[in-house]
Amino acid sequence: MAIVETIVGAILGSALQVLFEKLASLGLSYAQREGALPFSGISIDQLNKWKKMLDTINAVLDDAEDKQLSGKGPVKLWLDDVRDLAYDMEDLLDEFAIQAAEVKSAAKPSTSKSWVNWKFSCCPRDKSSGSNPNPCSLMPETRVQEINGRLEDIVTRKAQLNLIENAVNRSNNTEKRLPSTSLPESQLFGREMEEAELVELLTGESENSNTTLSVVPIFGMGGVGKTALAQQLYNDSSVHSCFETRAWVCVSDVFDVLDITKTILQSITGSSCAGEDLNSLQVKLKDNLSGKKFLVVLDDIWNEKYEKWTVLLKPFEVGARGSKILITTRNLAVASITGASPYTLKELSLDDCTSLLAFHALGEKNFESHPDFETIGKKIAERCKGLPLAAKMLGGVLRNKRNPDEWEAILNNKMWDLPTEKNDEVLLVLKLSYAHLPSYLKRCFAYCAVFPKDYEIERDELVLLWIAEGFLDGQTAEENNLRLGRSYFDELVSRSFLQQANVDVSKFSMHDLLNDLAKSIAGATCFSSGESQLADTICIGKISWKDHFCECCGGSS
Repeated sequence: MAIVETIVGAILGSALQVLFEKLASLGLSYAQREGALPFSGISIDQLNKWKKMLDTINAVLDDAEDKQLSGKGPVKLWLDDVRDLAYDMEDLLDEFAIQAAEVKSAAKPSTSKSWVNWKFSCCPRDKSSGSNPNPCSLMPETRVQEINGRLEDIVTRKAQLNLIENAVNRSNNTEKRLPSTSLPESQLFGREMEEAELVELLTGESENSNTTLSVVPIFGMGGVGKTALAQQLYNDSSVHSCFETRAWVCVSDVFDVLDITKTILQSITGSSCAGEDLNSLQVKLKDNLSGKKFLVVLDDIWNEKYEKWTVLLKPFEVGARGSKILITTRNLAVASITGASPYTLKELSLDDCTSLLAFHALGEKNFESHPDFETIGKKIAERCKGLPLAAKMLGGVLRNKRNPDEWEAILNNKMWDLPTEKNDEVLLVLKLSYAHLPSYLKRCFAYCAVFPKDYEIERDELVLLWIAEGFLDGQTAEENNLRLGRSYFDELVSRSFLQQANVDVSKFSMHDLLNDLAKSIAGATCFSSGESQLADTICIGKISWKDHFCECCGGSS
């Protein structure tokens, strides 16, 4: 019964799949054996009708999720109603299945009559809105009619929301960040060591003397400053003087080999390449790079397909020894297809984060000239948890505020509670990471909303909770489930959603802003009475967390 406990957005897709399986299991077996179901109020035709309606809902879930991430309220309400319906349909189907099993076991012809007068004893969760009648008080026929009405209403509203079925290019539905450029930030804080090490990697000779081209991947979570560091390196005087030619490309989430090749060629030659096909572009790029030592920066790569990467690299093999390609990515799988060891970029120290905040809020490198803001400024910087993007965004919010009380108000606000225009850059960065997760990882990530901030957990502990929730469907053997769950966990780590703890390396935690993102995605299905105490009750669906998951709590805490 736990498979729909964290239903929201794309998580609903797996829940609906379970409903499809239950509809098939319940209906077809009895249709084949007796030609009709052993209870009143529902038929094979009715079950097939439900399946068709659920199919139409399932077809638009990806598009609905994207629109919800863009902050479209009516879509969020629609998804909430789909979630609630999934809860109640699963309860009803489970109850029918239990009674059907009893009928089959008893094998008495008169048993079917008992269905007409039977009332369900297992009560689905209460709806706080009170818009639907309490299903526990309804006869089976009435409950079937109620489900019918809600399904038809949801399908009707789906059309009104202009949701797209089987959306393929989902990136068109999400708001885009501005593309990066090669120009550096006016001030970079706390990256002196990293810059020196990467300058050495870029300007030094490759360890493999037989290799003409080397790739240097910078890896880290969204907002940690990978692009800012790459810009600094690109404009470093020692790096600049080391290469005959350079090119910068903001790749982002669409890895189009033709567009990337065209951008590099135009950057090197200064001439337009409009209308040319990939073959002519790659031939020209090869000719222009032949025998030259070059540096190409590919910023913000998401591509995990090895074939696309090898096609892109073809023109670069003719460069002089010492040529480099610098890439930035938040996914270790991207770095792995390059065959190079990633350079992991960690969060800033509190002191450096404080300096960055002061620079964007006050135009100063510290709070010496503004002592009234120093204490509160450090507390705000601490909330950024080392993310330069968050410090820059909050500094911008504070830039025109010269009253300590206004700074105090910002400190007491959650990042997600700030007006959208003030936190949109941080939200876009983190939501983009989420949007690129496969559906099976989205539900596992959203489940982590049950944990308080800074909570550390061991891998197998979290995997067993996922198994208990039914997230690893499709696997029957317990050993296979555990192995599959570990691979899911490792993939979340490789995508920077989970990070190894500093003290106990056997445990992992989630950055505070990613924890906020998980809670934002889980929405109404996740409740927390406090963020710092594990003993506080946090509930998703029917499962209650209070020191550990232990009891049915009816869906609220």
